Amino acid sequence: MLLLLVALLAVNLGHVQASEKSPPEDWQLQGTLASLDDSDPDVWGEAMKKISEYDLKSPVEIPSERIEQIGKLLRNEDSEVRSAAAWAVGNLGSEAKQFIPQLLQLFRDENWRVVIAAATAVGNLESEAQELIPQLQQLLTNKYWRVRAAAVTAVGNLGSEAKELIPQLQQLLSDENLEVRRAATIAVGNLGSEAKELIPQLQQLLREKNSNIRYAAVTAVGEMGWEATEFIPQLQQLLREKNSNIRYAAVTAVGEMGWEATEFIPQLQQLLRDKNWRVRAAAVRVVSEMGWEAKELIPQLEQLFSDEDSDVRRAAAWAVGEMESETAKEFIPELRQLFKDKNGRVRAATARAVGNLGWEAKELIPQLQQLLSDEDSDVRRAAATAVGNLESEAKQLIPQLQQLLSDEDSDVRRAAATAVGNLGSEAKQLIPQLLDLLRDEDSEVREATAKALGQMGKFNTQQILQILNATHRNRDQKAGLRFLAYFTSGGESDTVTLIQWLGSPKRYPDLIDNFGEEQSISREEGKKVLEIFADAWEESESIELEQVRDLRSELKAQINKVFKNVNWQPEDIALLKRHYDNLQDEDIKAKIDALEGIQ
Repeated sequence: MLLLLVALLAVNLGHVQASEKSPPEDWQLQGTLASLDDSDPDVWGEAMKKISEYDLKSPVEIPSERIEQIGKLLRNEDSEVRSAAAWAVGNLGSEAKQFIPQLLQLFRDENWRVVIAAATAVGNLESEAQELIPQLQQLLTNKYWRVRAAAVTAVGNLGSEAKELIPQLQQLLSDENLEVRRAATIAVGNLGSEAKELIPQLQQLLREKNSNIRYAAVTAVGEMGWEATEFIPQLQQLLREKNSNIRYAAVTAVGEMGWEATEFIPQLQQLLRDKNWRVRAAAVRVVSEMGWEAKELIPQLEQLFSDEDSDVRRAAAWAVGEMESETAKEFIPELRQLFKDKNGRVRAATARAVGNLGWEAKELIPQLQQLLSDEDSDVRRAAATAVGNLESEAKQLIPQLQQLLSDEDSDVRRAAATAVGNLGSEAKQLIPQLLDLLRDEDSEVREATAKALGQMGKFNTQQILQILNATHRNRDQKAGLRFLAYFTSGGESDTVTLIQWLGSPKRYPDLIDNFGEEQSISREEGKKVLEIFADAWEESESIELEQVRDLRSELKAQINKVFKNVNWQPEDIALLKRHYDNLQDEDIKAKIDALEGIQ
């Protein structure tokens, strides 16, 4: 199972690197950096995950002390924090160059997730990693297979920058370890035309007994595009493979070959009737993208939308969603008829296709609206997901999404929450419903809701108080919720102070260590904190009690803690009276009386 997990991660590394990322807005960056001062390492890990989502290679101002702080996390005792920090460092661009020694140490980490993250970070350094080529070369012959696999993954991610290592890559294609061979095969695919000298070895791998290796090899062939014409005989054989995953990969590879794919028209004609729906769908996509070159197959393609087999119709809908938008527009009439299909899975696939097509399919939004109230929960879920993918194009469907946030099916609620998050500020009016969902009985709904809230923009104090209240009901998601509070605060000083004192932190600011020993609080600090607490209490009184019930108890306890640990002066009477009016606490009243006596 461990080998399989490593392999799956390796397969996905290319997708992670290729995904489009944008720089963070200032409030997003400041909120993320503020969370690094939390007392819980798990919150730091959440911050590192968030940083890894952004493009930081463009001019993004990160204070040097924060860069240093991120670098220290590469040596944290918690492996999840080390892993998340490595992913984040890989996104820092030229700033990451200073952490090359730590990244190299992580190649020998005892935790394989950390090794993978470090390898990816090195691969993301691109030209900055030129000086690492000798070290990578050494790691490619390391006795531990995990290190070899991680190093070869980095080589693939570096692309042409690492072409001098192609001879070593060639050796690893016949490594004794299956997963190293698989990673090397994927790396060859990532290198594309740079690795065309390895075509003979790829041809051998296409005949490997192990289906996972054959799958990786045919995927690599697909990455080579028109350079892969030498593989035409092998691909023709692989299109008849018993393993449907390999047939699917082979069809996909054919689709990457451009005009050379016309040689496969007879096989594609058969594959349009393949017993596996994913293979049929891939064949549909390839035929549609060939255009006039495959005009003889177009009638057969159109018939699939009215085929008596629901799986065939489902495959046709799925394939349209995977097509280039210009080609897909030609099939919008067929999609329209599938919205009324008697089979729920077909309607769900149609909804997903519309969501994938984006604005090109906006004329189908009225039909999509009907599916949001479909009797089949799977269809409602797919329709909600589609609305989220359409983003601003489907903002008129926000009222229907609002209803789905309270759907009886938890999967539908989760999809609706995710869709609202994708709509972002367009759906800010649904923030109250999302905050309510933080108390949902289903943990996956709560998790999706927390993520959606992080996409809605900067929050006010009332909204952050509700997030902090949710930490008391979601112990398993506490770190994520605390990070969400920091993130949506935009790093504002008073709000950050509030978060450090509330939301059941791992250690409260007045504690010296984890054993609960209290330290004295200066009067200036105490005044500042009590001012913030007074504002928070008054804000909480304007929120429905159930939404802040747990937080109100915690806030009262923290007010009393600060009150008892500060040497108050007569000048502080007005502040203490404010708290007495809120809490009606007799100890506070006694202190006020004593100070008035002194005055």
